[in-house]
This record gives sequence, C-alpha cells and structure tokens, in this order.
Amino acid sequence: MSYAVLHIIKANSSLNSIAKHIERTAHPENADLARTHLNRYNLVEYPDGITGLAAAVEHRISNAGITRKISDRQVRCLNLVMTSDNEGMQKIIDSGKLDEWIADNIKWARDTFGGDNVVGAALHMDERTPHLHIAVVPIVTAERKKKAREATAKKRYRTKAANRPRLCADDIMERGKMSRYQDIYAEAMAKYGLERGIRGSEARHIGQHEYYRDCMVKKKGLEEDIGNLSIEKRKLDKEKKSLESKVESLECRTTALDTRKKMLTQVNEEIRQQNNELYSENTRLTEANSSLAAENKSLADTNAGLSEESVRLAEQRKGLAEDTDRLTAEKKAYEAQTDEARKEARNAIRERDEAKAERDAQRKELGSNIANIFTGSKTKRLEAEIVRKDNEISEMKDRAEARERDLHREISNLSDSLRRQKEHEADTVRSYEWKIGNFVKFFPDAVAMLPAIEECQDVGLNDNSIKGLLSMNEYVLKSGTTLYYPFQRREVDASGAKVQIKRDPTDNKFHLHVNGTRIFQWLKDQWQRLTQTIKRGFGIR
Repeated sequence: MSYAVLHIIKANSSLNSIAKHIERTAHPENADLARTHLNRYNLVEYPDGITGLAAAVEHRISNAGITRKISDRQVRCLNLVMTSDNEGMQKIIDSGKLDEWIADNIKWARDTFGGDNVVGAALHMDERTPHLHIAVVPIVTAERKKKAREATAKKRYRTKAANRPRLCADDIMERGKMSRYQDIYAEAMAKYGLERGIRGSEARHIGQHEYYRDCMVKKKGLEEDIGNLSIEKRKLDKEKKSLESKVESLECRTTALDTRKKMLTQVNEEIRQQNNELYSENTRLTEANSSLAAENKSLADTNAGLSEESVRLAEQRKGLAEDTDRLTAEKKAYEAQTDEARKEARNAIRERDEAKAERDAQRKELGSNIANIFTGSKTKRLEAEIVRKDNEISEMKDRAEARERDLHREISNLSDSLRRQKEHEADTVRSYEWKIGNFVKFFPDAVAMLPAIEECQDVGLNDNSIKGLLSMNEYVLKSGTTLYYPFQRREVDASGAKVQIKRDPTDNKFHLHVNGTRIFQWLKDQWQRLTQTIKRGFGIR
C-alpha cells in the first residue's frame, strides 16, 4: 500500500520564491515543460482585486485583525505539499478520483488550519510525482506561551485579550501537532488506499534548494567528464580522419586500377569482335532505334501496370471466342443435319411419286389385262406396299420438319446467348476504358513517370534506389557504382555522378538524368569518351 505524504514547509518572509514555484512564473530544472499544460492553478480563489499568491498572503494578514507588530523575519506562509508515491498517485488518476482527492485535501487544510488561512492552491503534474501545493497563512488565536523570563517578570503593561489573532508558525509546527497532523491526514486519505507513514522513520524530505544544489554538483561533475570526453573525441576524430583519408586514397587507387583494367579488357574484346566501320554503323542504328525502343517499353510498362484487368478481359474474350466457335460449329452441324434431313425428305417424296406413278401404271395394266382378275392378291400386296411407303415418307417428312424446328429454336437460343455475351463484353470494355480514363485523368504524373522508372530499371538500379529517386531529390552515387549501358551491353563507371528524375520539356514526361543529362545520352558520351581514350592508348585514330 502507498503512504499518504504531507510536508509542511516554512516560506521565507519575501514570499517570492514560494510564489514563483507554486504559480510557475519560473520553471524549475526538474519540471517537464511538455507536461506543464496539465498543471492546475487557482484551486482556491483569491479575494476580489487580488492577483497572485504573495498579494493573497498579505491581504489575509492585513485583514485578520492582528494588533501585534509583525517583524520582517516572521514566517508569513506555510507551504503544504500533499502527495504519495508514483504508484499511489497514478492509481488515483487512473480511477478518475483526482478532482475528489484535490477537494478533500483543500477541505482538510481548511478544517485543520482555518478556512480563511488557506489562501492558495495549485496542482503540479510536470514534476516526477504529481503533488498538490496549499498555501496557509499561520494565524492562530490560542494564547501565546510565555517564556520563563516573562513569567517571572513584574507586570509593566496591561493584560491583553487571550484569544486575539496573531501570526505564529511555531505554534502550528510544534512536534506534537506535527505528529497529530500526520494521523488525521492519513485518516482523511484512507479512502484513496493511502496509509500513514512509519512512525519514527528517519526518512526525511529533500528540500527544493537542497535538490537543486545536488543537481548542480552532479551537473558540474558531468560537465568535467564531458570536457574530458570531448578532448578524447577530438583526438579520435583526428585519427579517424587520417585513417579515412588513407583508406579513401587506397580505394581511389584501387578503383582507378580496376576501372583501367576493365576498360582495357572491354576495348580489346570489342576491337577483336568489331572493326571501326561495323561499330559506327551499329551505333548509328542503335541510336536511331533507341527512342522507338524507349517509347515501346514505356507503353509496355503502362500495359503491365494494368495487366490484371487486361488478363481478366483477355480470359473473358477467350471464353467468348471459344463459346462463339462452339456455337458456330454446332450451328453448322445442325444446318448440315437439316440439309441432310431435307435431302432425305426430298428423296422420300421423289420415291413416293415414283412409287405412285408405278402403281398407276400397274393399275392401268391390270385394268387392261383381264387375266389379272385371277391375280387379285398380288395387286393388294402392291397397294399395301404403296400405303406403307406413303406412311414412311410422311413420318420421315414429319421428323425432318420437327428436327428443323428444333434446330431453329436452338439456333435462336444460341444467338440470344451470343448477343448477351457480346453485350457483357462491351460493358466490361467500357468499364475498363472508364477506369483507364480516370487513372490518366487523376494521376497524369503517374503515367508520365513510367519512362523514368523504365530507364532506372534498364540501367540496373534496384527497387530501393528507384523509390528514393521518385521523391525528385538528387542523389550522389557511391564510389565504384556502375550503370548498365544496354545498347553496348556493358557496365559504365558512374562513381560520384549526380542522378535525379526530372521532367523533360521535349515530351513532358519524367526521365532519369545524370549530371543534368538524359541517362542514355550520358552513357553514350561516357562510352565514346572511354573508347577514344583506349584508342589513343593503342595508337588508333
């Protein structure tokens, strides 16, 4: 459990120090300025026309009816500091009882020392432990204890009233009363989970001046340590600079040798593979196509940025195309079957007509031949055969017509399905075009930035470097950094070069610049300069 802490401190006669501290007109070194706004002042209102704690104390003294002369050395104010440890105060704050705790402390001070004697109060939240200051004017009415010499002396003056008010801090701060204050204060704070401190404890409160004095002693020691460390740091800095200079010199020499070796190897290989005429022609053609290649790559990156939507549309289109091909094939198959059925129907009709003609001919022949009277059974069989054929032809015709109606119905359904799919595809395309239009409308710089991103990737910059360059800031490449020249498929040294992404007024798009020059032009210039240097080294013009 936490303790209820009560300190009673005598203020000096000028009141300036305690007033500055309580009202925070001067900030102590141990106060956190970032938390000063949490402090609360004027928790006890001053009388009308009174501003400031010092004036409130003097107003109380002058209006208390004191007749005895007050000396300059008398204590005019007592500073009551009320708090607990950090844990105890934090529990009060977290439980939302801080305002109640403040009110109970002010009430306890008024009940204990007199309501009129409590002239000011402030809550400090900007120091290590939150605490409450209450200013009490030590005016008492109890009879003054006479000294031994006064008791034995003969009376020379008339007797004064026993309970007249007087200013006396010693009466309030008697040892017995101080212990009693701790008892009754702990009883008032018990409801907040605070208990009385240990009786007879040797622990004592460190005063503000003593605390500041200890801080100054520690500060002076720290300043001496800092001075000694600064001297050591300067020595180490000198040694470090010397070593860094040596390392930088060695790195420069190593880089120069590596660069020269690399240049010689590249040029020798290039000379063996190409002659001057083919090299020149290749360079010219590469330069002519570079702008087209860059533009194509930019468009490819733009499409790649929207690849997910394009792939989805492509899949839908592919599915629609497959459905269209399938429906077309089925339609053709149905049409072929319809034609076949029609042919069969025509053949059946033709066979029926031929059979009818043959039957009519036979009938005529039977009519003219009396002998056929005896062959009546054969005629009936022929007629029955003809009737059967007619029935088969009629059935085939009905099946063909039903098949044709089914085919027309299915073709109509397929046409409706194809029309709906085409409408859905058109809606999807319009949605896609609307999204692309909004993207270009509201993010024009994002589209204009694509050529610069492509160029950064072409010359071998990593993703983190590209993200840094997109902030439009200028960066200096480290020693030993190389950039890839795609037209020659070679690395070009770019140590110390300044790189930045800037808008080019010629096409109003962003491009990568090195030392103020477009990247590919700079790489071309570097490559030509390197080639000329190597050729001069070999005596080639």
